[in-house]
Amino acid sequence: MKSENISRWCASGNLPETDELYSSLTKEDGLFDDAEGVQWDFKEAWPFSQSDDYFGGIARLVCAFANANGGIIVFGVHDKKRSGGHNKVQLNVDRFNSALKQLLGSLPVMTLKSYFDDEMGNVDVLLVQCRPHGTPPYRFCKQVGKYKAGTLWVRVGHEVRLAEPGHYPVLFCRARLSDITDAASLDGSIPPSPATLKQRFVGRTEVLDRLFHWLEASDEPRTFLHGKGGSGKTTIAYEFARLVKDYGDNLRVYGDEQFDGVIFVSAKEKSLLVTEARIVETENRDFSNEKELLYSILYYGGWTRDEQYLAAASVEQLRADAKEYFNLNSVLLVIDDVDTLTTKGVDPGSDFLYRTLCRADRNSKVVYTLRNAPSQSLINAIEVPGLNDDDYTNFVEECVEHFRVAPPTPEFQERKLSEISERRPLVIESVVALRRTAGSYDQAVELFQQQTGDAIRDYVFLREWDALPSNAPRLLLAALSEFNEPASFSDLQSILQYEPSNIRDWIGAVREMFLQIDEVGSNALYALAPLTKAFVKSKRSQLVGYGLLHERVRAFRRHVAVSNPRVASIATQVERLLPARYQTHQPDRANEAYRLVSDKNLPPFVTEDPFFKTIFGYVCTCFGQSRLPEVRAAFEYAFNMKFEPEYRYLRAWFHAERGSGVNDDWCLRISDFVLQGKRYEEREKMEMIGRKATSLYARAQERLITDSSDALKDLAEALRLHLRAYRLYCVAADIRAENSERYGRNTGFQLFNTLARSTVPWEFLEVLEGLARITDGYIDPLEDPVNEAIEHVLRNSLKLEALSRTRQRTRTVVDVLTNGSNWLSSSVKERVTSRLKRFDKELEERAKTLRQPAVVVSR
Repeated sequence: MKSENISRWCASGNLPETDELYSSLTKEDGLFDDAEGVQWDFKEAWPFSQSDDYFGGIARLVCAFANANGGIIVFGVHDKKRSGGHNKVQLNVDRFNSALKQLLGSLPVMTLKSYFDDEMGNVDVLLVQCRPHGTPPYRFCKQVGKYKAGTLWVRVGHEVRLAEPGHYPVLFCRARLSDITDAASLDGSIPPSPATLKQRFVGRTEVLDRLFHWLEASDEPRTFLHGKGGSGKTTIAYEFARLVKDYGDNLRVYGDEQFDGVIFVSAKEKSLLVTEARIVETENRDFSNEKELLYSILYYGGWTRDEQYLAAASVEQLRADAKEYFNLNSVLLVIDDVDTLTTKGVDPGSDFLYRTLCRADRNSKVVYTLRNAPSQSLINAIEVPGLNDDDYTNFVEECVEHFRVAPPTPEFQERKLSEISERRPLVIESVVALRRTAGSYDQAVELFQQQTGDAIRDYVFLREWDALPSNAPRLLLAALSEFNEPASFSDLQSILQYEPSNIRDWIGAVREMFLQIDEVGSNALYALAPLTKAFVKSKRSQLVGYGLLHERVRAFRRHVAVSNPRVASIATQVERLLPARYQTHQPDRANEAYRLVSDKNLPPFVTEDPFFKTIFGYVCTCFGQSRLPEVRAAFEYAFNMKFEPEYRYLRAWFHAERGSGVNDDWCLRISDFVLQGKRYEEREKMEMIGRKATSLYARAQERLITDSSDALKDLAEALRLHLRAYRLYCVAADIRAENSERYGRNTGFQLFNTLARSTVPWEFLEVLEGLARITDGYIDPLEDPVNEAIEHVLRNSLKLEALSRTRQRTRTVVDVLTNGSNWLSSSVKERVTSRLKRFDKELEERAKTLRQPAVVVSR
């Protein structure tokens, strides 16, 4: 009875009267039930703080209820005594709602009601309704306490858990908890699962989340699911279609349309038998041209079962039938592996299908899976990346169980298997399957790297390799396969000896399927991942011109700095005395290390080695400001010798320069060297972007009075870098995003307030416009600085000309922000643009006042 009552309250959105509430939640002895359920939870107190673990737990519970079928949180119930009246925190609903909205990006529909009873104790009940149609599942936009951003939570029994595949019907399809086992299946046709592991779908929650959000909230009738070969696109698309077909009775397509059916068709020509490491021709593929695609849609959609008519009909007749079919039916259509045809120049009728769905009387949706990103519609594309950490671990476990082999060691799983497979599910399956006949996982990898893995690599890459427009892009890939480190554009130009425009075209032809590109630094760096490199190595000897290219690369790489054993020994001793992971060191250890590297008896072949100079410079950094001239000279020597010191040494130098208290250009030079270097990892470059920004900010503070023009330039550049770092950290799901957001916001306050208080207040809008036009950063941290700057402008006494110029710039900024894609949160974007529009109206009213003629009073 209790669960039925609570379900009714959640469905209606109305909390009951006092008697019904207490009778539903308490036992005969007058104490609250000690059992919690899927739609109710007891808490002792209302959250006092809006940033600690307790608030994070309440917010997580709100998300879990809103993401399912709703629920109630009863505040004031003692965990052990089970009596009410224990909430000692004064309710501040507005503060709670504001914090929750900022955390989630939007506010769930909630109702709060207080209940009073002298015997059973007072309680406050928060009712959380199921999220509205068109609203994606709620999740945190930033980390709160121990709870990470971006996690999808669901309610399972009396617990809040991370969303897993078993929760998808409720989370994505809005299936009722009570009806999930008896859900009515939609019409249509989907084939047997194409996955090797058929028992359980693993992870990919983020991709499915985006697919279902597109389904419910986007007016775009098509989307493209793209990713590299073996990344799991078909499996995800199939799981998406299966969920909609089995549990989509409560789903509403954009426009409040209810689906009538689901159709899954595939153009896949070849499949990989993982257990045999063999490519086979696909039997009974659904279509190979536009006519066969329309035939399959009409047949599997139940429009007609007359196969003779469909076979004899012309393309125009089938198009007319398809138009009528989509006018009468709302359908989810999944078209798998469509680039099997497009890479051959065969038109599958995508444009006709798109026009038909746009103009049909009913709303239907189509998902295409393909390997290369759709250049014609990138805004409507969803990328399938490699498996993230949790999904990767779960998938390896599933493979081990499926193939009945021993699990790999944690070190092998995290390093070797992750590297060689690039975390592509198909490759992971193949390596684990090889373990059945190999004596160990190391031997399985060795087999995979030899001829046994050729079929897998060909399945993943050969179609796109053969489809390249000429031999030249293949030679570019062959050149990269010769390198052990990333190559710059100028490196490729030196080796290939072609015009820059040609090389840019070749990079464009291979970047989606073959390249790894590091664009964090000032110059993009290009490389091949291990799986890609193994494939290219197996094909490069067949290329015309490869022999000459190979010798050219050897000559280019001949100048490589190789440290001698004596230098390596000195470096080892220094590392023991002064571990680079520490920022401060004991004086006696620093003195001993300095005696070691300043020994007059060291021969020139040691002292002139750039690596030795790096070690010498590092030792000198441990003395602080006193030896900075020696530090600079040592590292400058290494730089001039084209040597790239390890990042930890450059970081120590950076700390020494910053600790000197002199904000000259040395910190900036160190930052730029890392950003332009080839050996430094992406996370190191991201960190150095932030360090460069803080250095610019510090220099700006010193210049604000003496040289305000240069100071403002430094602040603008620091702000741009902080926003760039914030975006990179967010994309990498790095916890440092929170600090980067705070630095960006503080720098925005400093810069915008300085400009807004000046005689040229429109310049803060010009800075905002410039940042909005740069797509390598998220500008969400600027919400509060923009609001405060607007208030400063409104408090100024501006002349009519200044008002007019500020209004003109405001309207331009609104247009740029509205059409920009450099936002993390759509709700922040909406709030900022709305405030700027109100600002424009406020300026207009002030301008009207200034235009009114003065009233002359006659005596």
